[in-house]
Amino acid sequence: MEPAVPPQASLLLVDDHAGNLVTLQAILAPLGHELVTALSGEEALGHLLRKNFALILLDVQMAGMNGFELAAIIKRHVPIIFMTAVGKDAAHVFRGYSEGAVDYLVKPFDPDILRAKVSVFVDLHIKEQTIKAQEHILREHQREVLERENEVRYRRLLDAMPQCIWATDATGHVDYWNRAGLEYCGLRPEEVSEDSFWEQLHPEDRAAAREDWERDKRGHIPLERPIRIRNAATGEYRWHLARAVPERDEGGAITGWIATATDIDDQKRAEQTLEATIALRDDFLSVASHELRTPLTSLKLEAANLLRRARRGDLTDDRLVTRLERIDAQAARMHRLINELLDVSRIVAGRLELSLEEVDLVQVVGEVVLQFKEEAARVGCTLSIAMPSEAVGHWDRSRLEQVVTNLITNAIKYGGGKPIAIEVVEHGDRIRLVVCDHGVGIPPEDQDRIFDRFERAAPTRNYSGIGLGLWIVKQIIDALGGTVTVDSIPDRGSAFTVELPRWNGAALTRPPAADLDHPRFPELARGAARSP
Repeated sequence: MEPAVPPQASLLLVDDHAGNLVTLQAILAPLGHELVTALSGEEALGHLLRKNFALILLDVQMAGMNGFELAAIIKRHVPIIFMTAVGKDAAHVFRGYSEGAVDYLVKPFDPDILRAKVSVFVDLHIKEQTIKAQEHILREHQREVLERENEVRYRRLLDAMPQCIWATDATGHVDYWNRAGLEYCGLRPEEVSEDSFWEQLHPEDRAAAREDWERDKRGHIPLERPIRIRNAATGEYRWHLARAVPERDEGGAITGWIATATDIDDQKRAEQTLEATIALRDDFLSVASHELRTPLTSLKLEAANLLRRARRGDLTDDRLVTRLERIDAQAARMHRLINELLDVSRIVAGRLELSLEEVDLVQVVGEVVLQFKEEAARVGCTLSIAMPSEAVGHWDRSRLEQVVTNLITNAIKYGGGKPIAIEVVEHGDRIRLVVCDHGVGIPPEDQDRIFDRFERAAPTRNYSGIGLGLWIVKQIIDALGGTVTVDSIPDRGSAFTVELPRWNGAALTRPPAADLDHPRFPELARGAARSP
């Protein structure tokens, strides 16, 4: 073990006579401390600016700046022993102590006494410096302990947070994951690596996210972007908002980065749904405006032609009836479109009201089929029906008419001029209505969505309509406690099946069977299939 090096102090010797300085050096050299000399007050001040001293031995009588003036500038920052050859009168002693002197010696002085006094002040200085050094070491130790405790506390706080949190060093290397991040990605702490974070991102996001990270890291600017991170528990990728901010030291230099990922999947999906809804709305407005403009244009043309012929007086009764029938048909078409739009607002607002009464579905189907007899004939389509003598239930008549109308209209539109079969079948306490066409059909992937609002399985440019008919059918049937389904094969046709509970709500008193014996529609043979 090496011997301990004795502590050393620095002493400043100030005298304008070089001989006196040599004498002082000779006396104090045995103490083993550093001795610095100055021949003037100005030179002493220069030393004081560059170095700390344990004690100053200062001559009172010096040319230029004397000892008292130098002591006044020092202002008691360093202990001073005044030395003088002019005597130890009370005035000099008082002034010396008033300027901060700790002792006052008259030349010539005893070397042993001088060394003893100097040793006392040097020992005090060394002990003071030792205490300060120990205090500094203690403070540093306390600071390190506090930093470790804070680090542990901060990590506990980070582990308690539900967000995924990462930390990197100054180069961007990930060296910390909080518990939520590890659990979300299904990793153990020892599995954290340089690429472990990037491997959790959706393959479509990795390259762009890494490019943004490298760019912002080089520019020392925060990063913020949406990314998809894989949830180890479910295997799905969920949208997160990733943020990374630089961590800086007291000098402003970057020491690392802190990154967080906040789950925004629900918000992101809501935004996507909103965007899709807006796009759907725009498409609907385009189609609706076109559908409403078509009959309106026809109405205007027929009305103008009718007015022009009337003014010329060349309209016969037959021609007038034909023109008026065309106007009435276009007006009815506009009426149906407007009613569909009104139904949308009522259904969405939850204001679909039902007026339940005893209704014969056979009668409703027969009336609707007769209404569409001429329209079906114009496109070369035949309507065949198969119904029992009656099918009575507890329903809303007007809404049931709307259901049958929409299904038959849909069959005529997409039936390609081929036969359409309508069937009503009784199954105990349930009634089934089937409308079957042999037209374009519906692909399997579209068979669920055609019952959604504004959805269409066929291109808008080829078929008219605003995509509300089947949606309204489903809403009405759902409200009546029934179901509506479709079976379809592309290019071979579609069969829409409605099933309704016969009695929905309180049982009604049924009328006598005799009241239903006579056919309401002589044009239709009950229980037999024929074309009207």
